[in-house]
Amino acid sequence: MVKVCDSIMGAGKSSAAITYINEHPGEKFIYITPYLDEAARIKKGCPGARFIEPSDKLKQYQFKKYLHTAALIADGHNIATTHQAFKSYTPDMLDDIRTQGYTLIIDENVDVLENYDIPEDDLQLAIDAGYIKEENGTYSIVNHDYHGKALHDLFWMLRSRELIRVDDKSQTLFYWVLPPELILSFKDVYILTYLFEGQSIHHFLEIYDIPYEFVNIAHDSEGTFRFCDGEGYMPEYVTNLKDMIHVMDSPKLNAIGEEKYALSMTWFESNPAGVEQLRKNIMNYYKHIWGDVDVDKRMWGTYKSAFQKLRGKGYWNSFLPFNAKATNDYKNRSHLVYPVNIFMNVGDKTFYQKHGIEVDEDMYALSVMVQWVWRSCIREGHEIYIYVPSRRMRELLLQWIDSFSKEGSSVG
Repeated sequence: MVKVCDSIMGAGKSSAAITYINEHPGEKFIYITPYLDEAARIKKGCPGARFIEPSDKLKQYQFKKYLHTAALIADGHNIATTHQAFKSYTPDMLDDIRTQGYTLIIDENVDVLENYDIPEDDLQLAIDAGYIKEENGTYSIVNHDYHGKALHDLFWMLRSRELIRVDDKSQTLFYWVLPPELILSFKDVYILTYLFEGQSIHHFLEIYDIPYEFVNIAHDSEGTFRFCDGEGYMPEYVTNLKDMIHVMDSPKLNAIGEEKYALSMTWFESNPAGVEQLRKNIMNYYKHIWGDVDVDKRMWGTYKSAFQKLRGKGYWNSFLPFNAKATNDYKNRSHLVYPVNIFMNVGDKTFYQKHGIEVDEDMYALSVMVQWVWRSCIREGHEIYIYVPSRRMRELLLQWIDSFSKEGSSVG
């Protein structure tokens, strides 16, 4: 059964997972997380479970992580690993997972679509050679006996998932898509996330009609977090977000983001004058408005492709990508800049729509932004100050904050 714990950051989701693991010593677990440092936390928090991180440094497994992973699964060890490694589980691994009766814990959203840049001629070459087949825009492997180098990456990925073609109005895109067996092979699945309905893992479950139910977090008098079916725990500071998140209200600095698509990825590519003005705004924010704030208290995040265009003295080395999540390395940062306007990739959106899923772009954008904001010291219950130049993103954030002061719960 798939159980979704859709609770705000800091509500104790990971702690509840640790409690669950420690209280079920007879079960077998695979815990996946975006970053290895979080995997280390699980290992430390569950010493009796003896979690193992698959390694690519072991000679007996030919220095290949997937071979080490396969051996650990076959032997029934508890495993802590990353989202990316999890995506490459082969059918043989999934067979062993079913045999062993593993429980899967997914910490944060897993991206179920991954863009793949390959010329159509190369795909046709593989089809003509009898290695792969294509049906209704889906490519799968039929002959594993390929030992060349030119298409090595293609055949390597086809071992664990299918490649799909998405024809947009102006282009053809190819995506790797997770197979439903990657979820269905587990005895139980726990998804730890926030704003679930705006995320790809939600769309994935809906597309493949995989049933799920929601669970909450209970926090007892002894300070222990547990999964529960009743009313969920809410950190006390969350109800005071209006007094803790100070959003820059400056008509001059905010003018750059008035238009609906200002600060989108396309805007950065086609508006050099606007980008330069945005860079000056950020420098003004850090040099004149908050010039007395130490550099190590600053944090800003945008698209990686826009980093060089916006970097400036006094903040360039305080960069954290706009979609970062599940890292605690920035929990002392109090003065933030978030110069992006997030829209779902057109190919991703087209794929979901073709499968009957209408994407809520605002919910998607909010889920990405809130995760990034919570890398800062707000996760420790401290006040933050943030400049959000995009009017659309700023209003989403303010509406979300307002929802807590009125209801003590999220807009989701």
